[in-house]
Amino acid sequence: MSIILATVRRLPILPVPSFSLKVIEQHVKYERKLPEGNGQWAMAKFIEATETSDEEKRNELMDEILAYNQEDLEATWAVFRWLQGKAAMPSMPANATNPRMTG
Repeated sequence: MSIILATVRRLPILPVPSFSLKVIEQHVKYERKLPEGNGQWAMAKFIEATETSDEEKRNELMDEILAYNQEDLEATWAVFRWLQGKAAMPSMPANATNPRMTG
């Protein structure tokens, strides 16, 4: 994340109220597929998962958290790629793809 923040700070002023991922991802036109979630939601789901004795329910909750985290990673990647184009970051080829992301 620090390379992204450093890059954002070098760019011209962005018309956004904060450097929050959820704010910047909207600016770069990343669209989430899952209902709105956040870190507090994920922590609450994790606590619920660890406290339930129902293994099926626990697995469902953990899958929800995993999907939310995957979407955060995809949003971060989208922001990084946008920034790379704006800041001409030489550390990664412009045609690079993230091998861990699946479409």
